[in-house]
Amino acid sequence: MFKFDSLQILHQDMMKKDESRDLFPFSYNGKNFSCIFVTDITPIRLYLTTLGNAPITFELEINKDYCTSPYLDDYKLLVAYLDIKYDPNYKFKPVDFFEALNRKIPRVFMNAPSYKEVIQVASLKRNIEEADKIYFCGWRSNPLGSSVREKNLEKTRSAFGDQIADMCKQKNISSRWTDIDSEEDLARLNEIYML
Repeated sequence: MFKFDSLQILHQDMMKKDESRDLFPFSYNGKNFSCIFVTDITPIRLYLTTLGNAPITFELEINKDYCTSPYLDDYKLLVAYLDIKYDPNYKFKPVDFFEALNRKIPRVFMNAPSYKEVIQVASLKRNIEEADKIYFCGWRSNPLGSSVREKNLEKTRSAFGDQIADMCKQKNISSRWTDIDSEEDLARLNEIYML
């Protein structure tokens, strides 16, 4: 396991400021990433997204001790993006990348990502329904005999955290989404407590 000491320090600062998500930049080997640290989901998630027309997202699940697996599912994609050339004397490992990232993670909260940014990034790694619909527009109580779908719960979890997603599962409520920005209705977010 690899321990991200800097994430622990950042998370402590976020808790002091009552923040659960942070957005920060990272650069390695001249290549840039947008990072989103999500702490209101268990396990904690750290998303690293490449910049450009065809972004690639890497997701790290971080345990309660701020540790992650030293392996990376998309290792070959990372090596290609970083433009790392073959070296017979040294093989690049994900831990090399993690160590550099750990040194560059801010120690104080910087900027909260919007729920839309988190959905866009998470949808590249998670099984989220209707990934193109990123604007929240309300709730729907599912009728008897019908259940909230797992893909909807994952989208709700990515957007609003475990607490809201768990409430949706318990009350059999689906979050509703649109791809039309003018139909976004964040005023309806708190209605879940009345359903």
